[in-house]
Amino acid sequence: MENNHIHEIYHTIEDTFDYLGKKWSIKIIKGFFCHCIHFKDFLEMNPDLSSKVLSERLKELEQKGIIEKRVINSSPVQTEYHLTVKGGKLNRIIYEFFMFAAETTENPSEEFNLQLKEELEDLFQV
Repeated sequence: MENNHIHEIYHTIEDTFDYLGKKWSIKIIKGFFCHCIHFKDFLEMNPDLSSKVLSERLKELEQKGIIEKRVINSSPVQTEYHLTVKGGKLNRIIYEFFMFAAETTENPSEEFNLQLKEELEDLFQV
């Protein structure tokens, strides 16, 4: 493989960690897998999340091609947010983050980890 191509891949990985690592990003993306599509859905799922930060994260995720914003021409006008194909591919990555955290938490019971694994597999469809 060419060094330039490898460098591009590393840059993409770093960029991905940058936006996934921002506060609330993972919880917002998880919301899509929990069928959140409206702005208020994400706020209800994350009561400590401010409207300002949610708006910023949604814009960033849209710019990265992770989500798309759809304006529904109804009365009143509604806005929906949906994962793109690219965003849907984060399911496996976020699942693995959760499993890593669960497995490296002190004293988790085997039963807890098994139940969590089943719930996350269902949620993230892995």
